[in-house]
Amino acid sequence: MNHLFIINPKAGKTDRTDELKRRIERLMRKRSGIYKIAVTEYPRHATEIVQKVVSGGEYWRVYACGGDGTLNEVLNGAVGLPNVEITHYPCGTGNDFVKLFGRHLTRFYSLEELADGESMEFDLIKCMDKHSINICSVGFDARIAGDVHLFSKFPFVKPYTAFTLAAAYNLFKGINRKYSVQVDGEQLDGEYSLLVCANSRFYGGGYNPVPDADPTDGILDFLLVKKASAFQVATLIKKYSEGKYRELSDLITYRRGRSMIVECVGGRDVVNIDGEVYKCDKAELRLSEHRMKFFAPKGSFDFFGKEKQSN
Repeated sequence: MNHLFIINPKAGKTDRTDELKRRIERLMRKRSGIYKIAVTEYPRHATEIVQKVVSGGEYWRVYACGGDGTLNEVLNGAVGLPNVEITHYPCGTGNDFVKLFGRHLTRFYSLEELADGESMEFDLIKCMDKHSINICSVGFDARIAGDVHLFSKFPFVKPYTAFTLAAAYNLFKGINRKYSVQVDGEQLDGEYSLLVCANSRFYGGGYNPVPDADPTDGILDFLLVKKASAFQVATLIKKYSEGKYRELSDLITYRRGRSMIVECVGGRDVVNIDGEVYKCDKAELRLSEHRMKFFAPKGSFDFFGKEKQSN
């Protein structure tokens, strides 16, 4: 078993590169097999590193040492490759994807437990030419994701608070847009504040809009949040963040399915893919034909209620 550790020095509030290198070297002195440490230098570099290192065909475990964006870059380098499995060593601002593991979350901060871990295949979202393992969205919250960095670097500002501050900032820039929306062929055109495609559960520093989303069930969860006023957003956001969408059926349409096609009427909008933001006229969010092996500390898949698929 070979191990590739990809460190993003820009993740989080401080550069932890030297500390992580020392910890990785101590860990791997006790283990056999090849290991490599790579440090990213620019956006999307982690994707390039994965594709370059694992191309020989040997089996690799790849550790995304950064935030959710680093995990997404690693995923997009590894997707479709049968000789790779990935994990997340959380060093970022939100570290939202691994919140899925609930009481096992703190175990992801142990490189030893990760190295000795087991794997399970997870579903993926395909959006444009990118893949997502967590949550994609279009609209108000995607625009917020693009502005979170404005607040997250301030001392003592926690991820959830940074997201909330960015939300308040975007209230002044306009909430709603007109969209042509299709969910598994059902036409749901209208004016919406945001449109969410969830493979997993957490984003935005701890928001949990679909608490029953399961990345192993072969289906995606969609939330279509209808036109809302600034006052409604202020009262809606708490229930939305706690996953109480069923209590908001007058404002939120919920569907489960395999695809959501969103066309932005009247101009481009922002799409969020695991915290990375892009501008587009049309976003097609589909259940990918690919799945991804994700490894985690032993026993941490227990709450999915499904048989583990370990190597």
